[in-house]
Amino acid sequence: MAVIQCPACNKRMSSKADACPHCEFKLTGLSSEQREREWQQVVQRQRERLTSQSMLALLMAIAAFTYFFMQQPEPGSWQLHLANGGMLVGLVWFVINRIRMLLLKRRGC
Repeated sequence: MAVIQCPACNKRMSSKADACPHCEFKLTGLSSEQREREWQQVVQRQRERLTSQSMLALLMAIAAFTYFFMQQPEPGSWQLHLANGGMLVGLVWFVINRIRMLLLKRRGC
């Protein structure tokens, strides 16, 4: 048994596996047309997952921002730190997911 790289996600996997355990890309028993269709489905699932995560991150940042301006927590309070942390985490998560989506698109998918 040899260890190979998955053509879809480039992670290591067994050469005897029918599908990649990481991205579920099927390797055996497919024609080139079926393999291309399978690849497109894997990419579409990745895009959908990244889009969902991006929207969740944006919702988190907006909720923290709304709380910050509606409640106006006292300076130095844990509520202020929680609101600022929620905004920061949400925005950073959103930006990271958007970069991941650009990289996925650039990969030729």
